[in-house]
Amino acid sequence: MNKDNKKFEELCAGHVLNALSAEEEREFQQMLANATEQQLELLDDFKASAAEMATLSKGDSPSPSFKENLLNSLSEEQPPAKVYQMTWYRFAAAASVIFILISAGLFFYSQNLSQEVQNKTETIAQQQATIERLESEVERKEELLTILEAREVDLVMMAGTEDMSPNGYGKVVWDKEGGRALLQVANIPSVPTDKDYQLWFIVNGQPISAGVFSVDDPQRDNFFKIDQLRSGATDGAFAITMEPKGGMPQPTGDMYLLGNM
Repeated sequence: MNKDNKKFEELCAGHVLNALSAEEEREFQQMLANATEQQLELLDDFKASAAEMATLSKGDSPSPSFKENLLNSLSEEQPPAKVYQMTWYRFAAAASVIFILISAGLFFYSQNLSQEVQNKTETIAQQQATIERLESEVERKEELLTILEAREVDLVMMAGTEDMSPNGYGKVVWDKEGGRALLQVANIPSVPTDKDYQLWFIVNGQPISAGVFSVDDPQRDNFFKIDQLRSGATDGAFAITMEPKGGMPQPTGDMYLLGNM
């Protein structure tokens, strides 16, 4: 069976069962206009199969007048009726129609099930991201509370430099005795993949590295924990520069934030 005959048979089966879409029905009618004699016979066989399948279902009981009407109709001259026999070919055609319908139903069911699984997976991923964000916020607040509970806490405000980040903002909450600090920055540019921001504590004109960090979203506040920042200095400044990935022993890049103690 060539490709055209196979397509005709599939559409023919759907046509006799009224299962074609509007587009498929138009395609079938176009093929029917140029159908071969064999294809037209196949259509007749499919129609006969569909009719015979319909008779397999149990119908309503006939009314009392049915027999009388039937006998009266038999007494009248009737044109010879076309009689179909349920041959093995028609059984095969009916079975192929049922197989096509079942296969289509299973296909659409599997598609819907796959989409539902995908939607649930995306929902779980979103919920997991929300949980991680909330856990990070709780951890940051706990760190801030721990620092604020220290006896001696300094708060250093940093402003953006005019050339690099005029709207930049920064804050260092510093527990001098414990050597811990929390850095908050906002409105500074995102960091390229080969760069890092580096925090400097400047005492007597000498910069001391206090760690590196990156910013992915400049529109929101970004918080960073600083574990090693011990100093008894009462005068100095904090600065943030952009340096090569991993940081440098001394500042080499442009300055983005600066604030004095």
